[in-house]
Amino acid sequence: MSRLLVVVVIFIAIYLLLKYYRKQLPKKDVPGEDTSRRSENMVRCAHCGVHLPKGESIVVDQKNYCSEVHRRAHTDEPA
Repeated sequence: MSRLLVVVVIFIAIYLLLKYYRKQLPKKDVPGEDTSRRSENMVRCAHCGVHLPKGESIVVDQKNYCSEVHRRAHTDEPA
């Protein structure tokens, strides 16, 4: 019985130590900090409607497209 008690106390001590050290680690993703640098506005493709980051879209006549193929298909331009 005493061995079981010692094992339980050791597990509790290890658990508390890990919990303490986990609190001490710096958090990587803190909400509200530097999100403006990582976030980007999303736009919708005028042809298929898929949403994608504005930086990855193709803009023609103030319309956004997800690819050159969709830009051509939407404007009825031959390939």
